[in-house]
Amino acid sequence: MHVVLQDFRYALRMLAKQPAFTAIAVLTLALGIGANTAIFSIINSVLLRPLPYPDADQIMVLNESSGPGQDFSVALPDYFDWQKETKTFEHLACTHKESRNLSGIPGREAERVSTASVTRNFFNIIGLSPQIGRVFSEDEDKVGAPPVAIISDRIWQRIFNRSPKAIGQSIVLHDQNFTVIGVMPPQMTSPQDTDVWVSLMRRSDNPAWIDRSHHPMMFVWGQ
Repeated sequence: MHVVLQDFRYALRMLAKQPAFTAIAVLTLALGIGANTAIFSIINSVLLRPLPYPDADQIMVLNESSGPGQDFSVALPDYFDWQKETKTFEHLACTHKESRNLSGIPGREAERVSTASVTRNFFNIIGLSPQIGRVFSEDEDKVGAPPVAIISDRIWQRIFNRSPKAIGQSIVLHDQNFTVIGVMPPQMTSPQDTDVWVSLMRRSDNPAWIDRSHHPMMFVWGQ
């Protein structure tokens, strides 16, 4: 113990004699610890912490791969094939993330929101029901269906002040009117911090989407 104390005192004296070196060393340690803490926080929230949904341990996100380290998003025709042929999953849902301008709210300027086009069964996989309103019906989950939207708790609070009259209101996403049909609970933000959900299937005849060689950042969720 005496030797350890001697070494500690010697180290302190050396550091005191070289204040510039000491400052650089302390700063380097601080930056390293801060960076590692930030990285762990991201990994914990994205990979380690369970999703805040019922039966979260049964949820998987799938993509395509051409080999080790060669993962990429799913082509929509491949999703349709997986859905027909799967014997492993009870539900397979497809999601597509994008950013859209939300406008059409009296007294508010347009704002950029995170939007997800999802198939109807995505909400079966998540296992959460809307706080108010409903999710997509079968008729709203097909090509040419009427444009309807489900909003997050954050949008409900920020834009509609948590009024139940939000249901039935019209919002504009990229110059197209959508009718709000539901509000999800606060813990529902998938995929990737979404604020508005719209039907993927109503746009599933998009030429860019039905090309099997095209992988437009779609991911498949399975349960």
